[in-house]
Amino acid sequence: MSLSNTVERMDRAADAREFRSTGRGPRVAPRVVVVLGVLILMGGILMLRGWRPTPAGSTPFPTSPQIENAFGVRFTSVDITAGGGMIQLRYQVLDSAKTAVVHDASTAPFVVDRNGKKYADPGMVGHTHIGPLKVAGSSDYILLANSGAGVHHGDLVTIKFGAYELRRVPVL
Repeated sequence: MSLSNTVERMDRAADAREFRSTGRGPRVAPRVVVVLGVLILMGGILMLRGWRPTPAGSTPFPTSPQIENAFGVRFTSVDITAGGGMIQLRYQVLDSAKTAVVHDASTAPFVVDRNGKKYADPGMVGHTHIGPLKVAGSSDYILLANSGAGVHHGDLVTIKFGAYELRRVPVL
């Protein structure tokens, strides 16, 4: 073994002892830490404000210009609630002068599942409309009985309203 090899081995051994004794290892650049911190903070703020990432392959919520023009509402979601016993149709009021038919039992919107079963019974609680019609920009909902728990999270349903249909509506 040559003298240079011995010196090199001793230098490596000294470096290893210094690393173990000081506890200093490879350092992460401070910029990387700051960038990651900012990204995490931004993601947290977005989540708190209601943004949710859309899973790949999920169906976007459809709209119907015909329903919006005829009845003054835009449906925004169909949810299963009350332990699976109710279907909630959420909508936004676009023109309050046209929304009276939403709350008329003979013309109210209803849901049809993929097998053609109609869900139109307001159940025990009906809908939330009490008093004057909601103003444009406000949101409201209608509750329908999910008889036999036929509609499930992830299903695609049809909302029928008057002569119009809103198809391929994802159930949340």
